[in-house]
Amino acid sequence: MQPLVSICCLTYNHAPFIRKCLEGFLMQETSFPVEILIHDDASTDGTDNIIKEYTEKYPDRIFPLFEEENQYSKPHHKHLDLYNYERARGKYIAYCEGDDYWTDPLKLQKQVDFMETHPEYSVCFHGFRNYDVTAERFMDRTPPMRLMDGMIVDDGVDIDMDRYFEDWYTQPLTMLFRVSMADFDICKRFQYYRDMHEIYYLLRAGKCRLMNFDGGVRNVHANGISSMISRKEYCDISLPIDGEFYKKTRNEYTKKQYISTLDEGVRVYKDTNRFKALRCAIHSFVLSGHPRALVRNLLYVLN
Repeated sequence: MQPLVSICCLTYNHAPFIRKCLEGFLMQETSFPVEILIHDDASTDGTDNIIKEYTEKYPDRIFPLFEEENQYSKPHHKHLDLYNYERARGKYIAYCEGDDYWTDPLKLQKQVDFMETHPEYSVCFHGFRNYDVTAERFMDRTPPMRLMDGMIVDDGVDIDMDRYFEDWYTQPLTMLFRVSMADFDICKRFQYYRDMHEIYYLLRAGKCRLMNFDGGVRNVHANGISSMISRKEYCDISLPIDGEFYKKTRNEYTKKQYISTLDEGVRVYKDTNRFKALRCAIHSFVLSGHPRALVRNLLYVLN
């Protein structure tokens, strides 16, 4: 039977988390068929064995793809999400990485019901919680739920470009998007393609809804790609990403994002790499054209 939703899960060395992730998929109560596509990028910690265990129990629901060599480590690797996207048969794709999980058994039903009655929407999200794996506790309320706290809403609120770049209201683990409005070839234009780019282009293709329910947990842990990193590591990662994003889109939103990252670089590199801090300050000025900001950044670095 043709699935209406394809759940796409990318995993690598997620042995401590993958069972909970898979259980979140399997507990979904839907009035439509769903397929679960898992791409394991040559895990070395037994994640693949756990996936095989579940596949044997649910061969008609879980469809894994196992790599023999890690693709992410290759210099010109294919964007990893494409391995699942290109074999997805659903009208919609729901995304969740292997170290996160869903908590609401009606998550997919709620999102699909909304999308089916609102064809102008390309993507929808919902609230989630952050869990600190090391401290074994849930963290402060996330931006989506804080946004809902400050607004009188019933089913949710629209996310436009201004709001998208304002705060991290969207997270991949809560995303369900319409395949017909997605362009999977866009990732080939970027060396540093991330979920930020994917969501940006979905917002350009249609409207976006942040639904008012809490449906998942994002595990924050040391092995996460961006979960627990220092400010310097954040800048090391974000500067090339945001720089390329702006240069290939050239709009006010990506420009503002890049300037913000450059200004963060001024503060971060001041004590460890003064030359790099100065370069960030000058580049920020060239983009913003604000002499006062340049003077302030230069004095901060040189003092």
